[in-house]
Amino acid sequence: MCMPIHPIARLALASAIALTGPLANSLAASTADDDAITRNAARVKQLERQMPLGPRSASSLGLRVAWRHPINIDSITNLFVSNGAVFVVDKDNEVTMFNQDTGLKQWVGFGAGGNDIIIDVVHVPSDEKVLVVRTNSILTISANTGIPMVHGATQSSVQPLEWLAATPGTLHGEAYIYGGLAGEVVWQGWGMGFSTRAHRIGRSVDSKPIVAGSAVIAASRSGNLAALNVNTGSLLWDKTLFDGISGVPSATRAMVVVASRDQHLRMFNINDGSLKWSRLFKVPLTSGPMLLNGAVYQQVSGLGLVKMTAAPQNSPGGVEEWVAADVHGDVIGTSGDLLLAWTPSTKQLQTVSANTGSVDASVSARSIEQLVSKDGIVLLLGGDGELECLRPAFER
Repeated sequence: MCMPIHPIARLALASAIALTGPLANSLAASTADDDAITRNAARVKQLERQMPLGPRSASSLGLRVAWRHPINIDSITNLFVSNGAVFVVDKDNEVTMFNQDTGLKQWVGFGAGGNDIIIDVVHVPSDEKVLVVRTNSILTISANTGIPMVHGATQSSVQPLEWLAATPGTLHGEAYIYGGLAGEVVWQGWGMGFSTRAHRIGRSVDSKPIVAGSAVIAASRSGNLAALNVNTGSLLWDKTLFDGISGVPSATRAMVVVASRDQHLRMFNINDGSLKWSRLFKVPLTSGPMLLNGAVYQQVSGLGLVKMTAAPQNSPGGVEEWVAADVHGDVIGTSGDLLLAWTPSTKQLQTVSANTGSVDASVSARSIEQLVSKDGIVLLLGGDGELECLRPAFER
């Protein structure tokens, strides 16, 4: 027997039925959102594993992933960054050019023969050329196509080097200035196809000559430090240290700082070579210094990263500002207001306060095979086979 439904009960039942549709939809939407969040978290976790440095790790260092490109990392021998371009050299001496801003591949071209060693690749945007520097010659190719170009008095795409190259060089106008195997600093007139001047400073030049103002600073394996006039090649001054110079000297228009295996960190006046200050450490210095924003940063084995005042007053031994004992790498650049340090032995990237030396963030990136920091970018090779470009997060 059917019982009549009370009007109030009938109203409640109708309301419940009416609410069932929206409630179900709301629950379904909530479940979908949860699934999306789960999938996104899984994707981020996978990217952290696959990339040389994942987006989350990069963000913790104040960096962002500008672009990434799949690449066979097992065949890569070297990376170069030059004037808005990234160059990758493989085991067969093929050179691939990428746009530095977008990561787009421009071309793949022949760079050298099987027995040649490529030590530098330089982009010359004004001439739309690329110089592929080998130990005994320079190959000129088109920056647009990667095809060899005939140029200069040689009427050839290859210009022989009178002095064998031992280091990458610095482009200065019409000259490519490099370190020679027998201790020379050489001005190669890359547009003409022959050398214009050279000056021998000691045994083999180990590090890239740098240009600061009107001076070229170069260091030799025998501990010779020299300043040469960038336009004439004439000697401005030279110094002979007690042991070899480590890494690349760092300079401004006013000063140059060098680290040596004789345990000293020295600051010289770049104009006359007078010694401004010298700090003696207990161990040989094995990497070069970074001169940045009125301070010198030097890694000292067993001690950590040391910050020195670049231009202290009346302090022949220098002025030490702090020591970061938990930073075991070299300063390779900045990330916003922080220093960016890289430790190759442990493959660790750290951001460090320039004021206190305290570590802001630390990331272990063990899949990184190669790292290059230049022109405001950090270029990484590694992961599951990727070339990755990082920029400061605040830059867009």
